[in-house]
Parts: sequence; C-alpha cells; structure tokens
Amino acid sequence: MKTIVIGAGILGLTAAHSLSLRGHEVVLLEKDEPFSGASHRSFAWLNANNKFPASYYRINREGIEEHKRLQADLQSDRTWFHPSGNLLVDFGEARPETYAQRVADADSMGYPVETVDLARLRQIEPAVQWPDDLDSALLYPEEAWLDNDVLGSELLRVLADRGVEPQIAEVVRIDSDDSGARAVLSDGAEVAADSVVLATGAWSRELAAASGMFVPVADLAEQSPRTHSLLGLTEPVDVPLEGIIISDRVNVRPRHDGRMWVQVARIEQRVDEGEDPQMLAEVSAVMEEELETLFGQRVPMEKVIYSGRSFPEDGRSIVGFLDDAQKVYAVVTHSGMTLGPLFGRLTAEELEGAESELLSDFRPSRFADRDVESADFDYFIGRQ
Repeated sequence: MKTIVIGAGILGLTAAHSLSLRGHEVVLLEKDEPFSGASHRSFAWLNANNKFPASYYRINREGIEEHKRLQADLQSDRTWFHPSGNLLVDFGEARPETYAQRVADADSMGYPVETVDLARLRQIEPAVQWPDDLDSALLYPEEAWLDNDVLGSELLRVLADRGVEPQIAEVVRIDSDDSGARAVLSDGAEVAADSVVLATGAWSRELAAASGMFVPVADLAEQSPRTHSLLGLTEPVDVPLEGIIISDRVNVRPRHDGRMWVQVARIEQRVDEGEDPQMLAEVSAVMEEELETLFGQRVPMEKVIYSGRSFPEDGRSIVGFLDDAQKVYAVVTHSGMTLGPLFGRLTAEELEGAESELLSDFRPSRFADRDVESADFDYFIGRQ
C-alpha cells in the first residue's frame, strides 16, 4: 500500500513511522519544515488528568503506554520519554475542594493519584521553595513529560533510514475515488497513492474544505485561549527540577538542555491581543516573577511563544475516514503529544482494515449533518 501523509508534526511522523514499519510505501509532504509547527511548541505533558468522558480518558491513558513502547522499541540511544510523575498544587484557599474533586474524579476512572504532605513535597522537589502553609499536593505518579524536539528528530532519523524523507510541498486539495487518492500541490502537480492521511493540525479545516470534506477545527483567526497559548522557554539554568509541576500559579517542567517550559494560566487571555511584542515582553516578566517565587532565585526567560492550537470545534479528537471511498483518513486532536504514537499505530492498522473500538467516539461521521456544537474552554488547574 502506498500512502501520502500530509503534515510532518507529531501525528504525521508517528503515522509515517507506523506505516513504514509495517512495510508500506510512504510519501511524506510538509509545507514548511518538519516538526516546526505546534508539535515543536508544546508543553508536552503526557497525561490522562481530568480528561472526560471515559472514552477520552481511555485513549489518553493508552497514549502514555504507547509512548513507553515507542521509547523501548525505537532503535535509539537518546531518551525523550520521562515518566517523572506530576505534582498538582493549588496554592489558594480552594485547595481542599480542588483536591477532593480531583481525587474523586481520578478514583472514578481508576487513575493513580495520591495526596502528599509538605515534607514529602520537599523530598520530591527540593529545588522548590514550598511555602510553610502549604499542607499538601496531589501526586500523579504515571504522568510524564516529553522532550518533543528529541522525539521529532529521532522519528525523522528512523524514517530516513527507511527511505522516507519529508518533501517540502503545499497540498491545496485532496481527491479520492474507489481507485485511490491524489494530493494536488500548489504548483499543479499531483501525487497519487492508495490512501491519504491528513495530519495538518489546525490547517486541516482549510484543506478539508478545499477538498469538499468537513473537519471542524477552531479557526486560528479567532485568537482566543481555544486557538492560541502563551508558552515560555527559559534560558539554561542550574535548577534541578525533577518533574512536572502543575498549579494555579504556574506550570513548569524541565527540558533536556537545562531550559524549562513555562505556562501561567491567568495571563492566557492576553492571546486575544495577537502576537504583539509588548504583550510578549510583559508576559515574559510575569513568568519570571512566578518562577522566582517558586524557586527562590531568578530564572531568566529566553522567549515567549505565541502558539496556535489544534482544537477540534467540539473538543473531541477527530480520527477516521472523511470520504465515502475510505481513502482519506484524518487525524486531528488537541492532545497530540500524549496521543501521537497511539494514533500513529491505529492509523496504520485502520488503513489496513482493522477498525479500532478505541476510536468509536471520535469518528468524523459524527459531523454528517455539519451541525457542530462548540466546546467550552473553561479554566481548571492544568487546562492545556
């Protein structure tokens, strides 16, 4: 089988990896640079934390397991999967209510969580200046963080070893019939194959529409917390942060090069100002303030990234065939880092005819009448 994979982010690369691993011919098309979009600009916290309904929790939980398998199976001497666990902290007055609800929700799903006291917190993350009046936090021991740039480069390396090199080309339309599928490029050329995988994130909306198909992803022109985020990257620092901290004040996690990724939820609404240099400078200052409070030392910011999100309009992943001939397969999700390797494998299996029950709640067929209810983007601690 010959398959065109459009998009060389986490979803496209893992689909190409799974297909080529199974012996299929893969043509990988990317309009910019591989792994240069949202996949490169991601906090990359792997979790099934507070994810509802049960079917969404289930695929995210399985997504973490798939990352373990990929790290073990991919021939590499580099590590990108870091199962450090996650500390969820509410520094505010609502802490008892926050923890009670989160523990109840996790228990209802069978998701491991434990309450840890201040002494244990200081053992787990001694670099943090935990306040004396903080009595507890929640530890999610199975959660992990991902060196997404390392994973991206390793997937590209393995694909190159199999003869799959990304081709820089803009696809403007996809056609399909019972005989196969074709990608029409901006220069008028066509690439034919047995099937096409559409893995272009937020841009899936426009490409699908140009092809007479329907993939309702929130429009990036919206410029709201549904469609954009503010992600900070620190300079390399001597702060021995071991794992992920998710809190009502600041989210932070380490990176392989001594830098840290940073988020501050209370300033996310400023994305509606657009990619304004003054706004980004002010956000950077807020991030530095929060990090200094957390670690008791100055942590300089290197940059703040105004990053677009891939957010399906109804909030649920979109995975499956878009056309009657079942030649065009879409993979769109807001949880790409957690779900990438799982969706990559399931894409390959489904293109071979093995339908996955895991994906039954996420089919594009739910939009048959093109009537889509927009999902709310309400804040909670850890909302990504």
